[in-house]
Amino acid sequence: FGFGVVAIIRALLDMPEIEVKNLKELIGSSIGEDFEIVSQSQTLLTAPGDHYGSIMQALDVTIKRSSRKEEELLRLVAKLIPASDLLRAMFDIQVTFKKEVSAYLDAIPALIEFQREYNVAEDRILDIFPKCYGARINLNNNNGDVDDDAAIILENLKCQGYDTGDRFVGFDRAVAELIVKDLAKFHAIPIAMQKLRPEEFQRKVLPCSIKNECFDKVPEEVGDAFHNSIMNGAKQVPELEPFLAKMEKLVEIGVEDMMKGSEPNKLFATIVHSDYWLSNTMVLKDENGKPIKNKILDLQIMQYSSCVRDLIFFLFTSVINEDLDENYDKLVDLYCDTFVDYLKDFGLDPMEYTREAFRKEIDVIAPKEFYHVGFMLKPILTEKGKVQSFENFQTSDWCRDDLLGEAHKRKLKKLVFSYQKRNWI
Repeated sequence: FGFGVVAIIRALLDMPEIEVKNLKELIGSSIGEDFEIVSQSQTLLTAPGDHYGSIMQALDVTIKRSSRKEEELLRLVAKLIPASDLLRAMFDIQVTFKKEVSAYLDAIPALIEFQREYNVAEDRILDIFPKCYGARINLNNNNGDVDDDAAIILENLKCQGYDTGDRFVGFDRAVAELIVKDLAKFHAIPIAMQKLRPEEFQRKVLPCSIKNECFDKVPEEVGDAFHNSIMNGAKQVPELEPFLAKMEKLVEIGVEDMMKGSEPNKLFATIVHSDYWLSNTMVLKDENGKPIKNKILDLQIMQYSSCVRDLIFFLFTSVINEDLDENYDKLVDLYCDTFVDYLKDFGLDPMEYTREAFRKEIDVIAPKEFYHVGFMLKPILTEKGKVQSFENFQTSDWCRDDLLGEAHKRKLKKLVFSYQKRNWI
């Protein structure tokens, strides 16, 4: 719902494998029309549930081109809509799936073309998303409803060595630095386009950030469960007792902000991911374990908001506690400096984007983002094996009290102490 109900359950068992219809037409525009499909096979990609509001399938496609003797194997991923009508409604797929199709087919290509128009160096071109081979909302790919034939076909990053981290551990400093730089890149380029190509930005990029109504579709008892996961969790941690009243106030601020929204500060307003945590990114490491590349996933609930929302949410949900304690200021400065560096590619004057200005914006947004971070700690730290199946999924599964353990208490305590340290609570 809005900011990230797309991460509630970790286990999805016994889901059917679904064949993607008319695959040749779907991927032909990206690989050329002169080929035939020899075979295609699909299997569930990961421990299902890692991508929540969708079905993710590994898709191996063998093709034969008339111009070549050898067959080619394409290692792809098919992203499909959820099988359950309940989840389709709750994830507002008629809006969110269209948003993600728009992101891959329109927004990302437009941002890359914008960079090329300004002769940006090739190693600085936007390369932080998986390659899209094709996308549609229905078989006719018209402007109608999203239906069972909706599909987004992406490169299979796992086959290339990319992987997500352990949600119970988080990313270390080296990975966090790589990701923070990518976030700055992701946020700065749309801001440059807004300033220099405002009409094109409105036409090609902004549609992938329209408001969806996932939050409005969540049953009341589920919304209460998320709210209660923060306060009930805090009540089980004796050290948090002095902060309970202030936490309750931040929860109220966050709920109001999420439901009503507010006009973002124009200086920092851009396209934001809105659900950028550990399971929505994949990292490639070299043979020595050094992180070298990162790809951002799940673009279905992007919004037009302050860039620092993504930064705050990522840091406090997905970085190892000790690493964040020791490197918070360095990571924020790295984000700021990288952001400014990318604005310079377009000849823009970055004087307004000082480190001090970013920190003032963080001070404004962090209290509003507490609720987002706090309630998302429930799905992020739901203990493995607690939820067994989506096949018979009920809304009551989100309201259970037995999903959380000590890891949730530790992370919640660290979140509150970090906020107190920075005078956000």
